[in-house]
Amino acid sequence: MASETFEFLMNIYKGGEVGTRWRYPDDLIYDVIPAKYSTSSKVIITFDEDEDFLNVLGIDDDDDMYAWRRFMGNYGYRDYDTYWAEDEWREGYVIQGFDESNKEKLNEILKYLNPRLQVNDENSSAIAKFLEKRFDRWVGNITSEYGQKNEDCKERAVQKELLLDTKNPFYKFGIKEISAHYKYETTVGVLIGWYKKLRAEDEDLKGMLTKLIATYDRNSSRGGWYELEYNVWCDDYDSEGFNRDVAWNLDKIMDQIEEEIEENPDAHQYDKLYATVANLGGFDKYIDIPEKNIRVKFDSLDPKTNKLVFVVEKQNGGMEKRSVDNIEDLNLSLYHPELFEHIKKIINKILYS
Repeated sequence: MASETFEFLMNIYKGGEVGTRWRYPDDLIYDVIPAKYSTSSKVIITFDEDEDFLNVLGIDDDDDMYAWRRFMGNYGYRDYDTYWAEDEWREGYVIQGFDESNKEKLNEILKYLNPRLQVNDENSSAIAKFLEKRFDRWVGNITSEYGQKNEDCKERAVQKELLLDTKNPFYKFGIKEISAHYKYETTVGVLIGWYKKLRAEDEDLKGMLTKLIATYDRNSSRGGWYELEYNVWCDDYDSEGFNRDVAWNLDKIMDQIEEEIEENPDAHQYDKLYATVANLGGFDKYIDIPEKNIRVKFDSLDPKTNKLVFVVEKQNGGMEKRSVDNIEDLNLSLYHPELFEHIKKIINKILYS
């Protein structure tokens, strides 16, 4: 028995009245626009439910349906994997994504907090873990932004794949896409032709289109979408937006450091000590002082106290750990070690006698 949809279209095909929209017998028929020749009358098809559209394309797997709803539905904000983002931070990958300006900001921060570390791929994990302990709030902001930007990028990549997989699915059958997975346009003559060719006169429009795809689009690779989010390549990550956010949070860290430094009345000594160490060769490496037959390794410099800790290795193999808090004592220790030791002995004698 012929369906109401087929009889409705056949009546128009034979020159009958189109009628009013609210009396159309099929939910997929949004509008019929009469033409001079009845077979050329336009039929506007709409899928108000994504499930109807996907079913027509042969998508009925629950996992595929879930993936479509998750990435193509109007759910708004999508949470990122916080554990993954935190691991990315601790492994140093987030810092490796900083632009050059932010790497310079980070080096300036490390100058005051941990001058032994300077930004490079080898140190990025150690730097990340160090910062997390001291500035968990600002680090949390950066990690959150990184996670969300990656999630947004992944979402766009999945959506692109889903749209490509479902783009213009009826085009070769004379049914043109107007709005992706929603609105399509054809003619009464085209639809009647397919109804007859498929011998689908007893089907509604959804049934006929489903049969059309199943019969002539069998080699389609649609579906298998559940794993897409793990396999897509994110090629439009918002690096610029991410680095703007990073810059703001690094500035907040620097503000906090500067407040701490202001509490140190001899903050200028820190800069002098740091500059001297940098000129000699930096932290955490042995530096020769040939004129005194010694070598030195600078370990740490505290911005609150200006305490510079270093190890002196003498020519005879002896090693001594020392500390100073001003540039004068540092110069004495390195270039006039005898005088430095003599002064230390006098100070100790005064302090502990």
